[in-house]
Amino acid sequence: MRYRINSAEWRLYEATYEDTEDLHAVSIVPEVYQYLADGVAPAREEIAKWVEANYGPERFAGLGLWLLKSKEDRLAGCVSLGAHDERSAELIYLLHPDFWGKGLATAMSWTVMQIAFQTGNIDQIIAGTDQPNVASLAVMKRLGMAFLKDVDYPMGPGVEYVYRKDFSPPNELPVIIEMSK
Repeated sequence: MRYRINSAEWRLYEATYEDTEDLHAVSIVPEVYQYLADGVAPAREEIAKWVEANYGPERFAGLGLWLLKSKEDRLAGCVSLGAHDERSAELIYLLHPDFWGKGLATAMSWTVMQIAFQTGNIDQIIAGTDQPNVASLAVMKRLGMAFLKDVDYPMGPGVEYVYRKDFSPPNELPVIIEMSK
């Protein structure tokens, strides 16, 4: 299914320290932290450290943390690309349940992946999920990612998928969300 996302209704931008409270409010929604934080609501300090680790000149080009806000300035979610190793990044995305099923996780992830491949020194992007998280797995497949390996997470078995810079794009190309400041 192809979703229509009007970029005029959404703002995707690099996170700043001022975004910590909004991001924490989304991350403590039980449906959000169920898989992302292994079933434990993250403390505000953890979110502040995550923002700090993904902000500023110490991060590599093409990596970072981006937030997606509605035209009403409501935080819908975020996508993070963090260094996995020297030439690869780890993709993490979260979305408030009010915005599930609209193609937003796929669109914001695809947008950030393209930025990383164009501006960074990244050859591949890896994402993982717990096996019961079928929605996250569906996002990875829509992004054109390929199965990499089975993994064991604290909450049980999971999978990792990979998208390499030289992969052909998915048949149904995900939407690009225009970046803003």
